[in-house]
Amino acid sequence: MKRRAVLLLFASGAWILAGATYSLAQAPRPFRRIAVLLPGTEAGFRSRFDAFRGELKNLGYVEGRDILIDVRWADDRTERLVSLAAEVVSHNPAVILTAGSAAVAACQKATSTIPIVFATAGIPVEQGFVKSLRRPGGNITGILVHLDLNQKMVEITRQALPNARRLAMLIHETDPVHKFFLEPFGPTARQFDFEPLIVRVGGAEEFDRAFRELVERKADVLMLPSLVLIASHLSQLVERALKSKLPVLGTVNGIAEAGGLLSYGTVAEENYRRAAALVDKILRGANPAEIPVEQPERFQLVVNMKTAKAIGVTLSKVTLLRADRVIE
Repeated sequence: MKRRAVLLLFASGAWILAGATYSLAQAPRPFRRIAVLLPGTEAGFRSRFDAFRGELKNLGYVEGRDILIDVRWADDRTERLVSLAAEVVSHNPAVILTAGSAAVAACQKATSTIPIVFATAGIPVEQGFVKSLRRPGGNITGILVHLDLNQKMVEITRQALPNARRLAMLIHETDPVHKFFLEPFGPTARQFDFEPLIVRVGGAEEFDRAFRELVERKADVLMLPSLVLIASHLSQLVERALKSKLPVLGTVNGIAEAGGLLSYGTVAEENYRRAAALVDKILRGANPAEIPVEQPERFQLVVNMKTAKAIGVTLSKVTLLRADRVIE
């Protein structure tokens, strides 16, 4: 009888131990809040946010079980970023994802302890976000987007449209980053035998006036820099350019796909997927101070031949041969 009791006790203890081991093996990850603060509109940045969200899912995170993604949109209103960043920080997230220099600066002002990952930033060292690309040294890291892509875009434009003379750039003058696009534009345009034209807007409500000015000043080509306002209203800008038979191109993700003539740059969705991988590292315990800022891995030249035919533009053969993708 005693032997049976001992055996039952042993079996019971083994079952409890096995159950405990199973529970530990199956223990879910700690529930974490991921804050997302994006400077543009939901419509304009949706594909990028979805790429970030999708990559987290690919990495094994389940919303509602492992993570809560708390997203806020600034709707192109730079003046809202500081208050939105403060609101985000008040919820004490495990990490913040943001994009663009103005949004990164707002988040940096709001916290020096919560990790911040930027999906795009052009000059993080010069703006004081990180001490160096290799060793950021603070609570911020992310994905670098080279601003000198715009100089490369001018060169590509000259090669693609050898007869064009007046190259215009649309500038959102209240975006603090605009000067980094504006300052090298004139010298670079003249270097490639263009007459540079600058058209400034304070917001989307001035687009009509901007396009009237482009027509009056007889612009041959319109170049769009990768500013938040432009990225958020890309379809609207491309549609207006097409109505004016004005070739539009630039470094903004999706220009060619939206109906522009051509685009050159990184793929924004890829940057956001890579940002998700950095967020994953931080959630697993990595220190953002020691996570190097990542460089772009791939650049694409996309040409829209359908648009070229519609507006009566002939592109050089060299450009077509160099294109990574041609939209027919």
